[in-house]
Amino acid sequence: MSIKIKKNEDIYLDRWEIIEGNAFDCRILVSPYNRRITVYEFNLTRDNAAKEMLKVLAEKASENSLDKIWLKSKTGYRNAFTGAGMKLEAAIPGYYKGEETALVFALYLSKQRQIPSNDRGKELVDKVISKSKGVTVKRILPEGITMQWGEKEHCPALARLYRKVFTTYPFPVFDPDYLKSTIEQDSTYYITAWHNRELIAASSAEINRPQQNAEMTDFATLPQWRGHGLAGFLLEQMETRLKEERFRCLYTIARSSSIGMNSVFGNAGYGYYGVLIKNCNIGVGFEDMNVWAKLL
Repeated sequence: MSIKIKKNEDIYLDRWEIIEGNAFDCRILVSPYNRRITVYEFNLTRDNAAKEMLKVLAEKASENSLDKIWLKSKTGYRNAFTGAGMKLEAAIPGYYKGEETALVFALYLSKQRQIPSNDRGKELVDKVISKSKGVTVKRILPEGITMQWGEKEHCPALARLYRKVFTTYPFPVFDPDYLKSTIEQDSTYYITAWHNRELIAASSAEINRPQQNAEMTDFATLPQWRGHGLAGFLLEQMETRLKEERFRCLYTIARSSSIGMNSVFGNAGYGYYGVLIKNCNIGVGFEDMNVWAKLL
């Protein structure tokens, strides 16, 4: 399966692959656009299998001009992956059914990729955490704005919104057909904010039903509507739905350069759990991404 965007020139050529070795197997997403391999699932049958898996994946990355490999794992694999040369970058408490932490590891294959894009990222996080302590945010939806759950017929408007807000994005959200496919596969929920008939803001949740977690993502607000706290309203609505559906862990991977989005999560009771260096191609290039999470 490939992920593509309909343009004169395809830039999203992400593809799923199953890799099998003597002591491992894994399902990966190869992303030339993000210059990375994401390991979504893996099985290791002996102690040194992590080294074997990373060696095979590093060769594949080199063949495709990729320079980052990353994955999430249970805590029991910590020594296996650090021993294989991976760096522990972050954690997501309760990722596995609200009971067990996920560790986020990365292997860098170039010096440039492991240099942070934001040398003031930690300073920003500390500021957000300091300001959010003891803060209770009372939200009142601005007059004339209504919220709706995203449906397939909203996908053209969603794609136009994302195109207006983002210069680049790690996934083909500028393509209505891609957005529609995520709804049809029941892999993503969208929440939208409208003023009259104009879509002015939206966000989504990528849901993992087996592990009872969801990634809160794809926040976008038209420039002229910023400052009204719409991201907070979208997050609140999504959280309410996910709580009703018995999801346990909510997390986000937010651009370290965005004090606004980091503040939204800090003010909503999320904790900061690490930074992923140059994790994806978003905004104006490769950016560091902060990990925030909370348990329901």
